[in-house]
Amino acid sequence: MNQLSRFKYDIIGLCEARAKVESRTKWLQTGDELVIGEENGQQRVGGVGFIINSRISNRVIEVQIHSHRIATLKLDIGRKTPLLIIQIYAPRKEYGIDEIEKFYSVVETHLDQPAYQKIVIGDFNAQLGPKDTNQRYLDKFTSGTWDKMKSENYQQTLAT
Repeated sequence: MNQLSRFKYDIIGLCEARAKVESRTKWLQTGDELVIGEENGQQRVGGVGFIINSRISNRVIEVQIHSHRIATLKLDIGRKTPLLIIQIYAPRKEYGIDEIEKFYSVVETHLDQPAYQKIVIGDFNAQLGPKDTNQRYLDKFTSGTWDKMKSENYQQTLAT
């Protein structure tokens, strides 16, 4: 926690926390809160969650850990509907297309929730390559090879 004092943050999304059990903790020194989900015990992967700064913790409506790959946080921002943050840890392509499609389908159901704004953060486990002219969400400084299957799923999810 001492490391975080060097940064200005409101909410930090966590991936691959690999906690044994879901937990909610408040740091005594700062009042910041840690909400973390448990890993998938069979494969020792996953575990998502949030660190919430004490300055805004009273504005958090709810935090839900839906699985070892998806968590949501709703924040009151003074509008009729809240800000929705979806923290994800996407499966790698080695898990197969069925697992990946199922994952993105679940993400879509969370995107269907009413919210003033929706933010999806986390580890998409994507391999990025040079930016094509029609890709809006990549910067010009990427490396590796673009995984076409994930690109299509990601663009489709963002379009909803």
